[in-house]
Amino acid sequence: MKKQILDSNVFSVASTLLGFGNTAKKEEIQNTIATTLVTDLKIETRIMAVYPAITQEAFSSTMDNYRKHIEGYNFMARAENEQTIKHNLHVESFLAENYLNEVQNEFSKLFIKQNKSLPAKAYNNLVDEFCKEYGMIICRKKIQEVKYATELIFQNLLHLYNSQLMKRNEQYMKLGVTDIRPIEEFKVNSFLVTQLKRNGINSLDLCRKTVRNHRKRLEECGVFVDYCYKGQNKPVELHINTEILVVLDLKTSKLVVNGNQSVSSENGKDLPDNNENTRTFLNEYKKKENVKNIPLSDKEFPSVTSSNFSTGTPTSKEQNPTQGAGAKNTKISETQSEKLLNLILHPQELAENLADKQYSNYKPIDLRILEKEAFNGTMLKEEFRELCIQDFFKSISKIYKNSTPYSGSWKKAITLYMNYKWISFNGDSFNKANILEDITQMRWRGEWARKWFVKNEFPPLFPYDYFDMTRKTSKEVGFEYTKVKYAEHLQSKAKYAALKKKQQANAVRRKEKINHSKKCENEINRFFKKKITMPQLFDYVEKNLPADFLEKLPTMIEKKSLNMNQKAAFDDDFLKYNLSEF
Repeated sequence: MKKQILDSNVFSVASTLLGFGNTAKKEEIQNTIATTLVTDLKIETRIMAVYPAITQEAFSSTMDNYRKHIEGYNFMARAENEQTIKHNLHVESFLAENYLNEVQNEFSKLFIKQNKSLPAKAYNNLVDEFCKEYGMIICRKKIQEVKYATELIFQNLLHLYNSQLMKRNEQYMKLGVTDIRPIEEFKVNSFLVTQLKRNGINSLDLCRKTVRNHRKRLEECGVFVDYCYKGQNKPVELHINTEILVVLDLKTSKLVVNGNQSVSSENGKDLPDNNENTRTFLNEYKKKENVKNIPLSDKEFPSVTSSNFSTGTPTSKEQNPTQGAGAKNTKISETQSEKLLNLILHPQELAENLADKQYSNYKPIDLRILEKEAFNGTMLKEEFRELCIQDFFKSISKIYKNSTPYSGSWKKAITLYMNYKWISFNGDSFNKANILEDITQMRWRGEWARKWFVKNEFPPLFPYDYFDMTRKTSKEVGFEYTKVKYAEHLQSKAKYAALKKKQQANAVRRKEKINHSKKCENEINRFFKKKITMPQLFDYVEKNLPADFLEKLPTMIEKKSLNMNQKAAFDDDFLKYNLSEF
């Protein structure tokens, strides 16, 4: 069988998990696992390590190198600033003794406008070239020295960089990656620097702008190199000067500097370190928006106009009597309120109609009509209350389809409801809107009572007894007991609504999980097709997918690698046979 070569982009130890090949082959495949990182950078200029970390010893060495570098930079800055002072004195004397022509004047203004934002050193180099051609007419800038405060910022940045390295190390350890690789770039977020805490207190009481200014100063002095801007909402990427940075390779337990050289503390000088270690643990910061829950005001219903209004042209007391005598009342169409008002009967007439079973097939008034009347109608609330009570008795009379109650019992039941139903404590009728809310309940309870009597073949009590408001238990067989059943109905309805809401939420989460799984699978396929690197794969999963996908990513890569290896092995075994043998 043809020897299977494992792709350098494959990070899988699946063969050791499921027993593919012999033990020696397993170890060979596991040892060949490697990581392909960004190839456009010069790897020879970067520190190489398997699991880089900035431990206390590496931190101390890095800070020693930093101080030496800053000391040399400040010495150079002071020397160059002396030359700058001499240059600026020559410019002042030249401008005092000579008159600038139009070309010199315009070119000097244009030069300053185009280059004023450059760092001092780059600006001074351009000034020297300009003055050689046009004369000593532009002053140089002073190079700012690096102050002690910048060292504190750099120490906190080192802590953040170590957190970034350790997070990536954990991901590589899960995959079993053991090949040496270039150290990754530092993603600087000024906001995280301002949020660093030590024992619950801010390590540095600075704003983001101050942190950015110190970062620019570190770039000017050469501590930070290879600056890369990725957008307004993303952290900038850069590298720490390899002559300064020292890391500890957790794989070999050795300090590593530029050129993949190990550093031993025995060969170095033991310098006293009186600086306090500022490496603190970063507490995860979560933004919490202050959301103000503004309650909605109580529902305000429009005022109901009086039924005492004029539908024709109002007459005036000063009208001509002859004109008023000859005028005739014009007939107008009935309004909806008037139609409803005509439905109200005298209680005795209603009782007799109920006793005669005239409403056995009665259809209640449409709720939409009652709603329109409640909010926009002209009926008085007492009239509306009486209309709804009579409509209820007409509907509930179906339960007496097989009984013969007398009209007197019906009359007493109607009078009972007129005296106590929808009446406030001061004897005033409820608002029409409040009555409307209760109608739905009354109709549901009446339909439940009708079905119960049909199901149990039990004759109801006479109306006055059945609608007695003191009969509230099931053994008393009164209409008031239906309130209990309506409450149970509301509970079951709310339970169903909650169950439905839960099902919808589960459906949304299920679809999101499927979508996230598809995205993760697509990115893994892109990785195996060498379209992205391992760090880019981890960054995408970390920033765009839930946290559990980042934990499962090594397992998913191993499974994908195993499938590819088994497929390749099957193809090789199959091709060695001649098809004519089958």
